[in-house]
Amino acid sequence: MENYILQVQNLVVDYGIIRAIKGIDLNVRKGSIVAILGANGAGKSSTIRAINGVVKPQSGKIIFDGQDITGVLPHKLAKKGIIPSPEGRMILRGLTVEENLLVGGYTIQKEKRSADEYSDPQPYRSARQVRQQRLEEVYHYFPVLKERKKQQASTLSGGEQQMLAIGRALMGQPKLLLLDEPSLGLAPLIVKEIFEIIQKIREQGNTILIVEQNAFQTLKIADYVYVMELGKIKTEGSASELMADDQLVEAYLGK
Repeated sequence: MENYILQVQNLVVDYGIIRAIKGIDLNVRKGSIVAILGANGAGKSSTIRAINGVVKPQSGKIIFDGQDITGVLPHKLAKKGIIPSPEGRMILRGLTVEENLLVGGYTIQKEKRSADEYSDPQPYRSARQVRQQRLEEVYHYFPVLKERKKQQASTLSGGEQQMLAIGRALMGQPKLLLLDEPSLGLAPLIVKEIFEIIQKIREQGNTILIVEQNAFQTLKIADYVYVMELGKIKTEGSASELMADDQLVEAYLGK
């Protein structure tokens, strides 16, 4: 069945008497960037929160890596490899940049060494060694975080805080990275930089599901796109197809 790491089948999400998601299907292929676009209130964030276990679906199925994870709690999903970078960033005040990153690596355990590391007498790398390697990988994507690792995270700019939120998610070594409105409240130049980094993260083999209002920046980096309106998927297709459809762009994504 294709190479889908995530399959959402006939998903329904209610908030009391309000039906936020009205029976949607979507698939995420391993190693791709899949985007969910749409205006405020379209149901984008409710979809990602259901996938992440924050809200419990009324009905439908969520299949991850061949397992039914419908209604599984977020901390259990994190251990399976579904890691969010949430809307609003949720930076932990009172902690430094590096301490925030280390919180994201709370599930880190010792790891078996890869074949090219077998010259080392120890067959495993300790959790501490794995943690340090992950930190260096995050700092490679976000050099500014390394420069400011001892700084209070709450004193970072909005763009730097967004980088920190994504970096913290990467510390958990996600099989599926969930990005909820990463461009929210950021200046256009910073948005461009964030999206370039997201593309680099994908180029390293990561799988990303991104929810966004910034349609044009997202279409530049996504492989496949779902456009939502009022809890339903109105259209879907490859990013290049959607970008070339002027009527669709004007109707659903704004001029």
